[in-house]
Amino acid sequence: MKSACFRLVSAFAGLAALIMLAVSACDEKQIAPPVVDGELAMKYAQGNFELGPKVFRTEGAKKSAEWIMAEAQKIPGFDKAGRVRIIPPTRGEYNVEITFPGKAPEFVVIGAHHDTKRLFSVPDFAGANDGASGVGALLAMADTLTKHVQKEPLPCTVRLVFFDGEEALYQYTETDGLVGSRAYVDMLKQDDSARLCRAMILLDMIGDRDLHIDLAGNSTPALADVVMAEAAAAGYADKFSRGETDMLDDHYPFLQANMNAVDLIDFNYGPENRYWHTGADTMDKISAESIKTAADVALRVVWRLAENGFADL
Repeated sequence: MKSACFRLVSAFAGLAALIMLAVSACDEKQIAPPVVDGELAMKYAQGNFELGPKVFRTEGAKKSAEWIMAEAQKIPGFDKAGRVRIIPPTRGEYNVEITFPGKAPEFVVIGAHHDTKRLFSVPDFAGANDGASGVGALLAMADTLTKHVQKEPLPCTVRLVFFDGEEALYQYTETDGLVGSRAYVDMLKQDDSARLCRAMILLDMIGDRDLHIDLAGNSTPALADVVMAEAAAAGYADKFSRGETDMLDDHYPFLQANMNAVDLIDFNYGPENRYWHTGADTMDKISAESIKTAADVALRVVWRLAENGFADL
């Protein structure tokens, strides 16, 4: 009798172990962050670059916004997974927002700017790295997230936002530069959704072939910690570091509104930053691998934050 009871208990124990393994496997499957197709991201970057100059408050910026919206709508299954819109402008900006609803109403913004710097010395400046690389990353994310939600819901809502007017026409002031991100933050305040924005992750100049992302010094420390941890977990520890230099970038209006924000930026583009805001910022200077590196880490951060109920913040 003792032996029979022991066998029965052992059988139950074995069954319980199997169930725990199955649950564990399911949990791992549910929280596994998706990865982007780097070549696809590069293709999107190329398409955006070929539009030419996209200076704020010009037809080029409007054309870029319309192109982004059209490309998102071409993604197979996108109409059932997400929604895209050009946000009605309030300051002449053409911001584009792609939203993927998740299991939780709380959301993370992943942003990049799609406008280009007005350079009188280079009137046809189209910005391969400084503009198009971020656009490519976000559109590749849209493709990845569309495929992901066909299998299981996202752990939280994700908003991919393409900002206009990041570049100053003359010099950065309260009304020149960061126009699109300021307008977006104002919108969040007005529609009472700012309270649901858990984090903002900015991707800027992330296509450099010789990639090294130095997190802006004025990033939210706790969020920067998560980025560094996830970069290391993904095998990209050598590509990321904590910077000490504050950046006046599209994450800044979120910080001003007391929202968590981090700026993933490689602000050393070419020897002594010679490619930045010059005619040398062309497609041959960026790579699919670099764009994928930044995009994959950003998605890992979203999954990590949502998995922990945003307790990291």
